[in-house]
Amino acid sequence: MARAAFVIFSALLGIVVVVFVAEIFQAYSFLWALPLVLVGVPAILSVGVVLYGLVRKSQPYRAFDPAEQASNAQALGAEGRYITMPDGRVVEYLVYGSKDPDAKVIVQIHGASSSAGWMCRMNGPLLQSLNVKGIAPSLPGYGFSDIHIGRLVRDFPKDLEVILEAEAVDAFMVEGVSLGTSHAMAVAWHFGRERCVGLGLNVPYLSEAICREFDFRHDADKLPKADARHWYQAWNFYVADLMFIAPVISPLARWMHRLLAEGPKVLAERPWVFETLAEDHLRVVVRGTQGQAFDQYSYEMNALWGFDPREIDVANVAVWYALDDSACPPQHGEWLAALFESKARVRTDNRVEELGYGHFTYMPACGPAFKASERTLSKALVDLVEA
Repeated sequence: MARAAFVIFSALLGIVVVVFVAEIFQAYSFLWALPLVLVGVPAILSVGVVLYGLVRKSQPYRAFDPAEQASNAQALGAEGRYITMPDGRVVEYLVYGSKDPDAKVIVQIHGASSSAGWMCRMNGPLLQSLNVKGIAPSLPGYGFSDIHIGRLVRDFPKDLEVILEAEAVDAFMVEGVSLGTSHAMAVAWHFGRERCVGLGLNVPYLSEAICREFDFRHDADKLPKADARHWYQAWNFYVADLMFIAPVISPLARWMHRLLAEGPKVLAERPWVFETLAEDHLRVVVRGTQGQAFDQYSYEMNALWGFDPREIDVANVAVWYALDDSACPPQHGEWLAALFESKARVRTDNRVEELGYGHFTYMPACGPAFKASERTLSKALVDLVEA
């Protein structure tokens, strides 16, 4: 239904623009018509897209279906579970890997435009081989999780607290990839070394405050950061539909090999990366694209965070970043690696490479291409904790 509405609206908007341009050039001389068109076409598009967004914003998020989530998780080789927060929000998470009651636990947090499902696909066989239990929550507005409008990254550990209580977990490791690294750092900052015994950061990025302080690039996501709570930012909802439900164009992962500098090499040598991401994109918006408009495109959440990573106190840290990463500037990883190396009572396993895979450098042993012989971030964390 949403896809049909998007197609119809886009077609009608295109027709309006064509008719407007034709009428203007018919009614005025070229010298007068050209400036009118240059001003009028963007105005029509802007007003139309905002109006469309306001309608999409007003539509309810699809209701959570526990049976659907459980079935989806089972197809991924995981157990689908969820908790309900005091404010009524549903937060889904997947459990996979070892079923040994004495197994270590690692919380794995996905990046932008993916969900807990992708973390399970990438890490299930790996964690099984390590005898580690994996817990992957879907961030608010992703997958089967409810939207949490206006949240900051620092709010996420409160969701995780309830999940860990439901799973009877005390000590645990946490690992994040890309956008998930900010949430992993928030978890380590919130719980401290007594409960969070290991922190793993796979191609991390930093908050805007840190970037301004040290004059770093701050274009990790390269997507518009606008707060969809404001009516004039309702174009976010059109962008979300364009990325996730537009015919031919979506899912965006199908075109990542053209959008990223490292894309051709990844496509040629690790095609499963984009294939599994494209499959997971359908899961990201299983309850509607509104969650992405509110969360992924939120400036406050992406840039401000609400905590300082220099305050993190954890005993074991692994920071892995790539010098050719086109999405998360390597300066960010370098700064974080140096930060934790400089701290007393912290064991580190930091890694920096330039292998041509950029943002996807540290995924060689995961997913459909799992090879126990290859080095992985999860194994590095386990080794640090056991050292």
